[in-house]
Amino acid sequence: MSEETFDFSGSVPEEVQTLLTNSEVDPGLLSNETTTTMISDILSTTTIPPILIDYHPNPFRIGFLAFKCLLIILLLTISCTIRRDFFKFFVFFIIIPLFIETGFDVFTEIQASIAIFGTQQFDWEYFNLSPIANETVTDWQKHAVESYGQILQKYTTYQLYTKDQLFSIVSYVAGDFIFWSLLFSTTTVFHYAHKAIVRPEQITYDPICSSFFKIQIISVLFTAVDTLISIYEIPQWAYLFILFVLRITACVLTFIIVTQFFASLFLFCRRKDEVTKTSPYEHVRNSKLRLFLFVVFSILIHALSAPYLIWSGLTIASDVGHLLGFDWYLPMHFASEMFPLHLTFFIVRPYVFLVLTLFLLNPYRRRFVKFFCSCCRRN
Repeated sequence: MSEETFDFSGSVPEEVQTLLTNSEVDPGLLSNETTTTMISDILSTTTIPPILIDYHPNPFRIGFLAFKCLLIILLLTISCTIRRDFFKFFVFFIIIPLFIETGFDVFTEIQASIAIFGTQQFDWEYFNLSPIANETVTDWQKHAVESYGQILQKYTTYQLYTKDQLFSIVSYVAGDFIFWSLLFSTTTVFHYAHKAIVRPEQITYDPICSSFFKIQIISVLFTAVDTLISIYEIPQWAYLFILFVLRITACVLTFIIVTQFFASLFLFCRRKDEVTKTSPYEHVRNSKLRLFLFVVFSILIHALSAPYLIWSGLTIASDVGHLLGFDWYLPMHFASEMFPLHLTFFIVRPYVFLVLTLFLLNPYRRRFVKFFCSCCRRN
């Protein structure tokens, strides 16, 4: 056996150096900078779950809930003092679902305190909900209940909404019903507000209560369809057809409301006769002021419906473009951000409605001012 000589000088042997030189090795893989970048990319694409802590009541949630209860009780009390008025029925049929929703929120607070799911830390940062993987913008409605549960978990800090789907379903049904009820009821209120100016002698004998009750039945149907397609999986063609009906209905109702805005401008120029000025009915005597305040009310309350309308309009245009073979550019990334914002406004809409009702709807505004502000009382 021949003797082997080992070189301990620390230099790389010539054969090894030649092998490394001729090998196809990407020098970027040997760079610390590239390795750091790869690790950063992995961490940035990984969703870190929120840190769970023991149950602690959310003071902001409880405070807003108490404020909503106070406003609902106040409006219900004022409603009992109002005579036959279409504003009364408009508010009443929305206050009742809000009252039920508030009772369920109180029940949720109790359940969150005794449940084992825990809570997470609260912050005011807007929750930018990410789209589901391999889903289109149109498919947002399929995951509406699940997404709303995540939004409620973010702003209430209670894991109950994502661990038990029943709580997110009930909350979604309440928020969606208020959304549809306001859209349908607004057109009915405009009908009676215009009629109080044009034909004041007929409005006193109209079946106002039954008109608003029928509108609520339609709102219940739309809410039920919205919820069912968000919970159960149905064929894609059926989902697209149902979703098209929902979106086109919302757009048509919005168009009707906008046209009634412009129709109201012409009615403001209409002169009052002596019979109208001396009418014993407040909704006839102050019809123009009531209409003006309701126009302001409608603009403010339906500004919260804009995200859903934008999402509906863009997705309908996209679907029609694909069907007809048009290759037009649409900001679908913007539409994808609108639907989570629409769900977030489910939380805000009840408070906006209650405050605007108290200060802009004339029978409630007059009684509120008369009762709480003695210096502003009007005879």
